[in-house]
Amino acid sequence: MRSLARPLGLLRRDRRGILAVEMALVLPVLLLLLVGAADVVWLYVAQDKLQRAASAVADLTGRAAELRPADLDDLFRAAREVAAPLDFATAGRAFVSAVSNPDGTGARVVWQRATNGGLSVASRVGTAGGRADLGGALTLARGESLVVGETFLEVRPLFGLLVSGPQRLYARTFLRPRYGSVTLVAG
Repeated sequence: MRSLARPLGLLRRDRRGILAVEMALVLPVLLLLLVGAADVVWLYVAQDKLQRAASAVADLTGRAAELRPADLDDLFRAAREVAAPLDFATAGRAFVSAVSNPDGTGARVVWQRATNGGLSVASRVGTAGGRADLGGALTLARGESLVVGETFLEVRPLFGLLVSGPQRLYARTFLRPRYGSVTLVAG
């Protein structure tokens, strides 16, 4: 019995290799947290880029008194550039809507355009000619107009450990047109 007690006592006092054992226990947890944090940060970056794209669409629309279809194509191209490197062309969609309350009976969508292709979603503001849903964010007084930029994007997490499956993100921006209203000119 005495011959076994001495080696066990030496082993108990020997601290060499303890760091390796602790790292073996802690490293998997640290890696899981790091990878999970990368997914969360990626979604935050995507939401920020999406909000910037919605702001760009609304701002560029609100700077004009009249817009032609070619101008709208340029606006939506700008949204794709702002959202880069995210795949906005196939996994996203942008809307721009002109909203007005001409007679004081409530906000209406005067006109609306969206990017072609991409994500199959509908505007949350409403459809052209219908009542505008501004989400309780604001109320338009009689004669006031508003430009609403909306963007949708479906983002896949980088690793999918803490965030599973694709996430559908949404952003919108309200801006007052500089010239009172924005008219859509055909052709």
